[in-house]
Amino acid sequence: MEESVDRVRLTGEFESGELEEAYRRRHAPHDLAFGRVILCTSAVAVLGLGAIDYQLFPGPELIGLWGARIAFVVASALALALLRAPRSPGGFARIFGSWYALTVALHVFVGAVWPAGHIELRMTSALAVLMSYCIMPLPLRMQVAGALLHTGGAVLVAGWLNPPGDVTSVVGDVCWLSVVNVLGAVLAFRTHARQRLLFAALLRQSELSSSLGQALAEVRTLRGLIRVCAWCHKVHAESGWQQLEAYVRDHSHAEFTHGICPICLAAAQSEVASEAG
Repeated sequence: MEESVDRVRLTGEFESGELEEAYRRRHAPHDLAFGRVILCTSAVAVLGLGAIDYQLFPGPELIGLWGARIAFVVASALALALLRAPRSPGGFARIFGSWYALTVALHVFVGAVWPAGHIELRMTSALAVLMSYCIMPLPLRMQVAGALLHTGGAVLVAGWLNPPGDVTSVVGDVCWLSVVNVLGAVLAFRTHARQRLLFAALLRQSELSSSLGQALAEVRTLRGLIRVCAWCHKVHAESGWQQLEAYVRDHSHAEFTHGICPICLAAAQSEVASEAG
């Protein structure tokens, strides 16, 4: 694998489409399992936060809030059902990303109904942005889109609830969420890049180990004592006595070619000369 193929774009993906696809297939089971956990815990958290609604809204608003919360839980259950079967990385991202967009809608609706100035909404907005960057098992582009949606929804709610002419709170929310977005985006990119570089390093190591194992399997050496006949120079093997050339050829990668040494050549010439005389 060439080092240039391992480069990661600013989008947090490999420059090589083939390598990016291999990375996503490798991490798809982990993303799927983590996505299911997020769906379940988010539904429980939404219902748990609904207990605050009883303290703030004793009137008709409570019906709308709980209707929205129950609709979100139903959507979470539907997404969980769709993700029960193994999905391709693209299919998982589409289903989970669509569900994540519903969290923005729920946040905007609840924020528009709750009284202005509640610290829970601001903390929830910052937490949602950080979760989008650091926790959601989605590509970096979808993480950024989710975080910006949450940011825009929070600013929209703050502008809607604040008194006319009072922009201090809105400006403060914009500055605070902008800092959170910048830090979250940098952290998310570093995480995506490190995970992919680690994957590329492990893949390269696996390829080298495979190549080394194949090379070692192809190397055959002669070791130990070899029993050779003192007269005919045959070698004793498991299948019986073999010619020396056949034994060496079967137990190594060596091949034989024939020639004649100077001593044998002189003896042969002398023998021929004596027979001719």
